[in-house]
Amino acid sequence: MGRDMPIIPTSLSLLATYMSPILVLGYAGEIYSYGTLMVETIFGAIVFVPIAALIFMPTMYPLRLTSAYEVKKHYFKFLRKLFYSFIHAIICYLEYRYESRVVRILAALTFTIQIICYMGVVLFAPSLALNAVVDFPIPISVVVMGLSCAVYTAIGGLKAVVWTDVFQMLIMLAGMFAIVIGGALQVGGYSKVFQIAQDHQRIKFLNLNVDFFERLNSLNILLGNGIMVLSVCGCQQTAVQRYCSMSSLKKAILTILITLPLVVFTVGLAALAGVVIFANYADCDPITLGLIKRNDQIAPYFVLEFLSSTGGLLGLFIACLFSASLSTVSSGLNSLTAVTWEDFLGKTEFFQKMSEKAQGQVSKLVGLIYGLLCIGMAFLAANFDGVLGASIVLNGSVAGPLLGVFLLGLLVPFANKWGAIVGMLVGHTITILICVGAGLLNIKSPTLPFSVDGCSDNVWDTVGNKTEIYLRSNITVNAVRPEIEWPQKIHTVSFLLYPVIGCTICVVVGLIVSFITGIVCPGTNFLISPKQEKYVHPLLAKLIRMFRKPGNYYNGGSGKSLELSTSYSYSNGYPSEAPAVQSNMNGLNGTYTKRSSSLGRNLDVGP
Repeated sequence: MGRDMPIIPTSLSLLATYMSPILVLGYAGEIYSYGTLMVETIFGAIVFVPIAALIFMPTMYPLRLTSAYEVKKHYFKFLRKLFYSFIHAIICYLEYRYESRVVRILAALTFTIQIICYMGVVLFAPSLALNAVVDFPIPISVVVMGLSCAVYTAIGGLKAVVWTDVFQMLIMLAGMFAIVIGGALQVGGYSKVFQIAQDHQRIKFLNLNVDFFERLNSLNILLGNGIMVLSVCGCQQTAVQRYCSMSSLKKAILTILITLPLVVFTVGLAALAGVVIFANYADCDPITLGLIKRNDQIAPYFVLEFLSSTGGLLGLFIACLFSASLSTVSSGLNSLTAVTWEDFLGKTEFFQKMSEKAQGQVSKLVGLIYGLLCIGMAFLAANFDGVLGASIVLNGSVAGPLLGVFLLGLLVPFANKWGAIVGMLVGHTITILICVGAGLLNIKSPTLPFSVDGCSDNVWDTVGNKTEIYLRSNITVNAVRPEIEWPQKIHTVSFLLYPVIGCTICVVVGLIVSFITGIVCPGTNFLISPKQEKYVHPLLAKLIRMFRKPGNYYNGGSGKSLELSTSYSYSNGYPSEAPAVQSNMNGLNGTYTKRSSSLGRNLDVGP
């Protein structure tokens, strides 16, 4: 019934969702320019992944989001239906919890914007690599890859995505291992690598400053990455889809806990690659020399210079980046198409009256349009200081309020639709204003010092003006971040904290608005009605039942006791399944029917 997936393959599939060109290029460039402090994102994952499992899984898993489908003869048809059902169900959770279509629409729009932003960065990253290796124009590379991905996704649907996932992960790991091993041998071993990095201030850990305006410190990294981990594990279909495919809650939790050391290993490997690359360029920086333009081009340039003599290695590395990008963008386009059809187009009478073939064609056209939007976002990503920073800014500024509305629904029984709506709107508004203001100020954080003192005569003959390059090197070493006064100073807050700001504002505003508009559930004199208990955390549901007294439910304002028409039996802290409903959902290759036996209910939802 779709819940018999093995633990290890599912964990590897979860790991594949974290693998992208941003990981390889972003961490290498970050560590090359700013040191190893960003590696502390690993600690955020170690702390917050178990917290995410405790908060989201006990609530999401028993809703049985995958029980709607049976595995039939055609495996990929099942996968396609399953893929769309998860996206639909995650967003539907908010509608059923808050009994409001507006909350669902806001969540769908947030999801759409978040995926477009992220995919734009993913498209831009491999184009940087190709430019560093063969000087191929970045704009042409972005357009060609974006259009190619949109076309083959529209034609192939999820089948194209499934076949590339495992291949993508393996080939990216192979590329990073090639850098780590080959680069260390080039320097003289790992002890020499770390000694050089230490001498040039690249080994940095535990910056315990409490300064929210500092680009990187341990507290900002822990909070910012922690909120992103919660968002990924609880609000993104890529994670929820996989752990809900397990046959039991215990296996679902075990799956995500097994994924944790895999993620730690992968991030650690990417960070080690950055340290190894710096050790090779410590005394002859190609950025200062003008051989490359950005720090996130350092990994492909290193492969070109030092490892291209090994037959096929350069091609392997570029293929690794493009494979990861295509897989990620394909998955995102499928997600966006599903959300657009289910929450917008599929609700209109015009599209409902279309034939299945026509609906499938419309879905493909929607996928192509989203592909064009992602291409446009890729050009915007070029304005950020590194692909890793661009990913955190664009993804995090949108993810925070969405996580906030989920946390309100799960952990605050009296949170209502008005709190969710106003909280999300205010959270998005403030984070977007901060982000846009930071972009307009365009303040670049100074990097750690680079050196060109060890460049050979051959290198100087290649680059030309030695005096100009030394002058450029001195400017980089002496660069200081300018002081900004209030109120503009708010725009200089660490980019890592964008998701924290959005989530916190959404939760605080949501609590205040919910309290003002009434903390008692309509038709009752209690915080929440029985039919809503399954949508809050099971521990809260148990506490609610402990403190609820007979007669807590009344029929409106009449004062008469309300006899509930549905009797609930509790299993694992949840009311039993409600009546099933039918809803149409369109995939990239046609229309099919979704039957949800637990989320689907006849609800009289308001705005």
